Amino acid sequence: MAYLVPSDLTQLALSGGAHGPELDTLERLKRELGPQFHVYHGVHWARSYRHYSHFGELDFVIVNNAGAVLVIEQKNGLLEEGEAGLAKRYADGSKSIVRQMHRSIDAIREKYKYSHAGSDRLELDYLLYCPDHRVANVNAAGIDAGRIVDAMRAPQLSQVIAETLGTGGEEPDERAVPVRDFFAQTFDVMPDVGTCIASQEARYTRLTGGLPEVVDNIDMTPFRLRVQATAGSGKTQLALQQFNRAVAAGRRPLYVCFNRPLADRFREVARPEGTADTFYGLIHHFLESVGEKVDFDRVNGTDGAFWQGLQERVIASDIGDDARYDLVVVDEGQDFSTEWYQFLLLFARPQYDLLWLEDEAQNIRGNSPRELDGAIGYRADVNYRTPWTIARYIRDKLGIDFRCGNDLLGLGVGEHTYEEPGDQRSIVEGIVRNLVAQGFRYEDIVILSMHGVGKSGLGELDAIAGVPVRRFTGGYDDSNNQVYTDGKLYFETVYRFKGQQAPVVIVTDIDGRAHDPEQYKATLFSAMTRATVRLEVLNGVTAETSARTTRAGA
Repeated sequence: MAYLVPSDLTQLALSGGAHGPELDTLERLKRELGPQFHVYHGVHWARSYRHYSHFGELDFVIVNNAGAVLVIEQKNGLLEEGEAGLAKRYADGSKSIVRQMHRSIDAIREKYKYSHAGSDRLELDYLLYCPDHRVANVNAAGIDAGRIVDAMRAPQLSQVIAETLGTGGEEPDERAVPVRDFFAQTFDVMPDVGTCIASQEARYTRLTGGLPEVVDNIDMTPFRLRVQATAGSGKTQLALQQFNRAVAAGRRPLYVCFNRPLADRFREVARPEGTADTFYGLIHHFLESVGEKVDFDRVNGTDGAFWQGLQERVIASDIGDDARYDLVVVDEGQDFSTEWYQFLLLFARPQYDLLWLEDEAQNIRGNSPRELDGAIGYRADVNYRTPWTIARYIRDKLGIDFRCGNDLLGLGVGEHTYEEPGDQRSIVEGIVRNLVAQGFRYEDIVILSMHGVGKSGLGELDAIAGVPVRRFTGGYDDSNNQVYTDGKLYFETVYRFKGQQAPVVIVTDIDGRAHDPEQYKATLFSAMTRATVRLEVLNGVTAETSARTTRAGA
C-alpha cells in the first residue's frame, strides 16, 4: 500500500479538497502501489517572474525510494486533438495540456534547484492520465506515446507508474529524504499526524512478530535462550508471548525488569496468573509474603546497602515451591549484574526455562557482561520501531550500527542548542506549541531527561507551555502504586522510560559531561530510539562540541 500525503482521504472527501475522479484515482493508487511509493496530491506551486507570478496545481506527484519523481496530470472528460496537440476545453476557451504540463514541470525543477543548491539534479518524469478519452492520433498528441495513459490503458495505470518510475529499492535511499521533504514542506503539504501515528503503530505491531516466530522454531529442553536484540526489535512483545503461553500451559511464569514503569505496563497487558515485577519489587513482595516487614521510612529506597540487606534476608529465608517459577523472563537484561542473575535463580524450579532479553547498546548502567548457565544466544539487529529518518540520524550521530526495518519515513529530527540548563524551558515550550499546531496531542509527547530523578530543572515544573506536566512525585499510595502529578504532558527520565515508546520524544539535558562516554552514548541511544514518529533533541554547547570532536576523529 502506498503512503499518501496528505493521508486522510476521509477528511479530503468531506472538505471537497479533490473532485470525485481524482479522489477515486487517489484511492486506487494507495491500494495498488506498494510501500516504496509516496503519493502527494493536490500540490500547489508558484513561480515568480519580474512583474508577475504563475500559479498552478499538480494532480499527483509520486516519489519512489530513490527520490525519483513522476508527475501525473489527470484530465477527465473528452479532450480535443488539434495541430497544437491535446487540449482541454474550458468555459473561457481551450488550453494546451502540453504547455500546462511543461510549465508545471519547469516550475518544480526551478524551485528544487533554488532550494537545494549544490545537490543532485532532480530526476523527474511525467504521465498524462486521461481515463475518459482515447487518443486517436498519438503522433500528433504532442506528448511521448509512452507517457500517455488513455481510456484504453486506464486499467493499467498503476502498472505503468511502477514500470516508468521503478521502486528505487525496497528500503528508502538517502536521496529520497530531501525530495520527499521538498514536496511535503515547500508546497505546504503536511502528512496527517494522526495517520502517521496509526501507521507506525500498525507497522510496528505487524513487523515485530518476526522475533517471536523465530523463537518458536527453537527446540530446546530446558528452554534457555539469551536474545541480544537492538532497540525496537520486539523484545518485550516476545516476553509477553512467552509469559502468556506459559500461563496457558498451566505453568508459572515470572517477568522481571529493572524499571518500575515498564513492569507496571507489562502487568497491564499480561495474564494475571503469572508474576510481573521489578527486581527490587520481587524482593519486597517476597519478604512481605513470608511475614517480614520492609521499612522504607528508615532509608532511601534506592540505597544500595539497604537493598543488599534485603537480598541477604531473602537468601536466609526458606523459599518454598509456591514462590518458585517454571519460566523466568528477564527484560532489559543489560541492567542486571551477575549477582542479580544468580539471585533470581533462587526463585526458579529445578527444570526452569529462561528467556533473557538484552541490548548491549543500551547498557546505561555500565554492567559487565554476564555468563548465563546453559543458555544459547540469538542476535537480532533489526529495529522496527524507529522510522527511517530518525534511524539515519541516530546512526550518524552515535555511530551505533543497526538495521532499520521500518519503511516509514517518520517526521524527522529537530536539533536545538542551549548554553545554560535554564534555557531549555523556553526551547521546549516552543517545540510543544509547534507540535500541537501540527496536530499532535499532548498525550503523544514525552519529555525525557538525560539526568536522574530530581536533577533536571524541567522535572520540577508544574506546567510547560501552559500545559500541566505529568511526572512521578517519588511517592507511593497505600497500594504501593507510584504517584504521579495530574497532567497531560509527560516528563520522565531516560532511565525510567526504557522499554517504552511515544510518537514524539523530546530529549533534554544533553550536556556531554559524562564520566564514561560509552555509557553516555548508550543512554542517548536508549532515549532516541523511544521515538516512533518525531524526535527533538536539546544539545548543550558542551555536548555539541564533544559530538563534533568525536565525528572529526572517526
